Amino acid sequence: MDDSKISKLSFVGALFTLIVISLGAWVRLTDAGLGCPDWPGCYGLLTTPDTVDELAKAREYYPNADIDVGKAWREMLHRYMAGLLGLYVFFITYISIKYSKRSYTLPVLISILIIIQAIMGMLTVTMLVKPTIVTTHLFFGMLTATLLFINSLKYSNISISSEKIPAIALIIITITWVFLIIQILLGGWTSTNYASLACTDFPKCLDQWYPKEMIFNEAFNVIDLPDVNYEGGILAYGAKVAIHYSHRITALILTFFFISALYIVFKLNKHSLLKKLMSISIIFFILQVILGISNVVYSLPLNIAVWHTMNAAILMALISSALYYCLLSFYKTR
Repeated sequence: MDDSKISKLSFVGALFTLIVISLGAWVRLTDAGLGCPDWPGCYGLLTTPDTVDELAKAREYYPNADIDVGKAWREMLHRYMAGLLGLYVFFITYISIKYSKRSYTLPVLISILIIIQAIMGMLTVTMLVKPTIVTTHLFFGMLTATLLFINSLKYSNISISSEKIPAIALIIITITWVFLIIQILLGGWTSTNYASLACTDFPKCLDQWYPKEMIFNEAFNVIDLPDVNYEGGILAYGAKVAIHYSHRITALILTFFFISALYIVFKLNKHSLLKKLMSISIIFFILQVILGISNVVYSLPLNIAVWHTMNAAILMALISSALYYCLLSFYKTR
């Protein structure tokens, strides 16, 4: 098996990961994260309790659980697909080690990340969808898609231009990437704390440019969280407004650096792959802005909210790959 096939398999893996991420968003946004109160099974079963006897046993073992078979099926579908993705990633790692002469460090790291993701999935349930855990779980899912896409580029024999990448280009793209990561984490924090509709108007928030209702000192506690069920959110309204508003402000900062990165990249004479990655990212960046605004204006429609999550993962893969190219070019030509 040659490297080009590993490249194609990695690209398919990245697409597969996007599906799993979308399923996870669907589960989260329909409050099905605790559709199964145990892990890895569901009420002690490998599927879901569907028959009269199975439902009776589920009520006996989990007397305080509100059994919703629909939510249970959504949760288990996500777990089944995540399990298949794990096996697929392990297969890519195996063939990379066995058949390729390239370094297999990245495929191994992706396999380790998959194992960590399984643990995070378990903690999501056992720790009652605690926002810190769920946000981390979401981010690691996007990181998995990103690394698979970069692995696809790595095994496709990408051509690095002999022209040196200017230091300013590397710096601006790095800053853009950093703010993108912050924005993704803030987006996850907004969703997992049920703050997506804390502001229901746009461009203002609560008809104010700087809402006086915001409570920042309660908005970003990521460590010392109480052991309670977080489904539905427990934060005060003012804290939710602060989270939502922070997500908007970071989006503006990210937009500034993204446009700056585009300006610098398109002034370069060569580096066609970098230009291609940034050109494609323009489409998904504009789409992300439209989806974000639509979430507010149309009160968080499920299909748009899921699309918003998946699109963020695509943007992360594209910008991260652009940064990967810049780092290769910067250090290869020196």
